[in-house]
Amino acid sequence: MTEKFYTNMESLALPSLEKMIKKLYLKFQHSKMDYDDKLNACLSQRKYLINKDFKFTPYEVKQIERVNAIFIESTAKVLAKARLIYRQMQKTKAEGDDFLDDYTIQATVGVSYNGDNSILTLDEDENNGQSDYLAMADVLDFTHFPFEHLRSFTFFDGDTVNSDKTEEDLFTDDMLRDNWNIEVLSAPELSNIPYFCYASHRLFCDSMYSLSDIIRINDIRNEVNVTWQNFWGKDRT
Repeated sequence: MTEKFYTNMESLALPSLEKMIKKLYLKFQHSKMDYDDKLNACLSQRKYLINKDFKFTPYEVKQIERVNAIFIESTAKVLAKARLIYRQMQKTKAEGDDFLDDYTIQATVGVSYNGDNSILTLDEDENNGQSDYLAMADVLDFTHFPFEHLRSFTFFDGDTVNSDKTEEDLFTDDMLRDNWNIEVLSAPELSNIPYFCYASHRLFCDSMYSLSDIIRINDIRNEVNVTWQNFWGKDRT
């Protein structure tokens, strides 16, 4: 990435920057690349511009609290479902199922974008119509593979057998021990929100989503997937 590109990008106002993002995104979609330096630099600059001028009004704080509450609930839900499935799989294996040699359970929480309904239209627009939130949500969803799963848990057959962990330990989120009210989430206006979960930290602090993008999120994807494994040729006697 050339210095000229970076200097020009930094000089752009938000509407012009998003216009550049859309052009780079279209090119990126038709490429075979997994990552684009220019596109990501533009998204980072966009986040900076929006967050820099973001005002934590009572209305915006309420939306931040809403998103954080969804992530707290979602994390608890996928862990509870994974625990139930773990017990069912242990029982199935103990009963001598003729296919099941091993299994893996994966529980995830993430943001999803599936069109207009995935983005809320709020009563207030803190950017005065300068941002195309729908288009940017599509870009962020397509380019943010590292943040597809804001929380991810993987459980294996025998986890409680081959370690000192109890089932309660296994299905407890260690990240719950810490309040992730750091960086942007440490703003004084957010002090009445008692707890920020790790999923919120990942999205608010580590990703390219701006505060304005996050408060409009209306689509969270929670998944629990089980992989049944059978090893052909294994001596089952």
